[in-house]
Amino acid sequence: MQLDPDLAAPDGDLALPPKALAPLTVRAFGQSVLLNVTSDVHLRDDSHWRLRAIYEPALASQTLAATGVAVDVGAGFGSFALPFALAFPNWTLWAFEPEPEAYAALRANLAAYKLTNVVAVNAAVAGAVAGEDTTAIATALAGGISGAELDALLPKRAFRRHVDMRGVIEASDVISADFEPCHYGTVPSEALRSLRPNLLKLTAPCAEAGVLQGLTAAPLDHLIGESWTHLPSALVYGPTSGLRQTWIPRAGDPLLRLRRSLPLSGRREGLDVVVAMYNAAPWIAECLGGILNGASDDTRVLVVDDASTDGSGAVVRESYAGDDRVVLHSKPNGGCASARNFGRMQSDASHIAFVDADDVPGPGLFAGLLDLARHTGAEIVQGGFELLHEGPGGERRGEPSYEASLDSLRHAHRHPFAPQPCHLVPSAQLMQGQPSIWRRVYRRDFLDNKKIWFPEHIRAFDDQLFQMLTLQAVANVPMLDGVSYLYRQHDRQDIRQGDERGFYSLEMFRLVLKRGVTEGWRDFHPVLKSFVNTVNWCWSGLRPDLRPAFERAAAELWVHAGFALGAEVFADLPAAGFAPPDFGFLATQLRRKLTGIGPSLGGVYLDAIEMHAGLVRRES
Repeated sequence: MQLDPDLAAPDGDLALPPKALAPLTVRAFGQSVLLNVTSDVHLRDDSHWRLRAIYEPALASQTLAATGVAVDVGAGFGSFALPFALAFPNWTLWAFEPEPEAYAALRANLAAYKLTNVVAVNAAVAGAVAGEDTTAIATALAGGISGAELDALLPKRAFRRHVDMRGVIEASDVISADFEPCHYGTVPSEALRSLRPNLLKLTAPCAEAGVLQGLTAAPLDHLIGESWTHLPSALVYGPTSGLRQTWIPRAGDPLLRLRRSLPLSGRREGLDVVVAMYNAAPWIAECLGGILNGASDDTRVLVVDDASTDGSGAVVRESYAGDDRVVLHSKPNGGCASARNFGRMQSDASHIAFVDADDVPGPGLFAGLLDLARHTGAEIVQGGFELLHEGPGGERRGEPSYEASLDSLRHAHRHPFAPQPCHLVPSAQLMQGQPSIWRRVYRRDFLDNKKIWFPEHIRAFDDQLFQMLTLQAVANVPMLDGVSYLYRQHDRQDIRQGDERGFYSLEMFRLVLKRGVTEGWRDFHPVLKSFVNTVNWCWSGLRPDLRPAFERAAAELWVHAGFALGAEVFADLPAAGFAPPDFGFLATQLRRKLTGIGPSLGGVYLDAIEMHAGLVRRES
């Protein structure tokens, strides 16, 4: 059936204007077509680039059904519609284009190829406006009605058009020197649901979110296009219809691309926040409240009670009885690392985070990070953090983290995101700073493929090992501004006890070095710089009777690392950078013992009693 009979014999007023550019040869989807274009050079070149750079590659990674309905919003002169309709003759394609000259070129091109599976509509598409009745429009579209009869039903909405690049039309009435006001008949996207579209090609600057919102219930299997504004990932991942395979990059920003592919792992497309809990009754309710404050519907909290004796589990059960967002697991005591690993094994989500039960995630932290993860595809994304201090009377004070003073982060290039911008942080820089795994969201497949887990035999500093291994595997970490994690400071923290647990830091670094040598890491400098910082911090907080042993063990591990990695790696890391006063002397003495022995990667496997907290505890 010919859906638009006028295409066979276009009216005289649809002829292209005399100033039109030479026809353009377009090759896509296995087709080659010669298309008339408009007088707008930008529209011609940009449409052709978008086809080759976005639409064709996106659909090449997806499998289309034998039949279906496609909606082309912002069809232009038909650079997508023509080759697609020829390649998929059993599909029906609706092409919407508001600009008269571009629409005329589209009609002429369709007529030239005698396509009967395309309906061309001279209209824009945008989200709903309160008070508009979309029923008649939806009925007309479902009946295959186009042309003047449909146009009479459409509301005329305000847009703006670029004065030079006439094909650039935006859903905005803000006028400047570069833009002039215009009005077009507009199809509310809710009315498109009557077409039951399976594919959406979207070019609707500043109207993208409204268009997708109106198509929430449409059975869309494929979404391709480009966005000029932020698209919340819930528009794709939320309770919608169809497979929603998505590739919508942000115009002018290669970092941000709203994406979704077929879930191959069988995991739920969402976020699980694992909370390792041991005797955290005073804090756990506030912690869970912080996680859920502003969290998206696809976020779940897995609380792992590591055999608490203070009633922490009862607090969770009573506070969240009947709330599916919070799941409580109980296990024998095994330490924080054990609890985190246990929670991860209970998780069925595509993304995961790990939170300490005594901390307070800020509002919207994990909703924003999950959204950022979906737009970047990054293995790791993060927010900011502050140190939370509490006085004896309950008064609170937030202390900015060390990152607040780093010019490299404060002046980093910002990418437009919502509600706050984001920027990239070099992973090497993060490796040298304080372990802060709790303000991050990880892709579960990344952790699994890299075989990164928490070492359960280490009862402190296990988060630093996890931080080192994850950050070593990526170049940069996208960081979302405006969200924060409050890291509570209190006397019960393991790392503040000043006892043998400080020696776990040495065991942890030995594990990192062994892993790096085994995997062939090319750059150990961030690890070694972190080692210097950690040794200095631990030594300053240790009991005086433990300092000599810690200093000897740290110096020995440092020398072993140099024996394995080579002196050149340590060129800008002199022993004088260590706080323990005899560190340099001890390191020199040990090097003399190794004189005459050639360098070997086996150096990282050399051991000492003081490198193991359990043995230190037994000897002390």
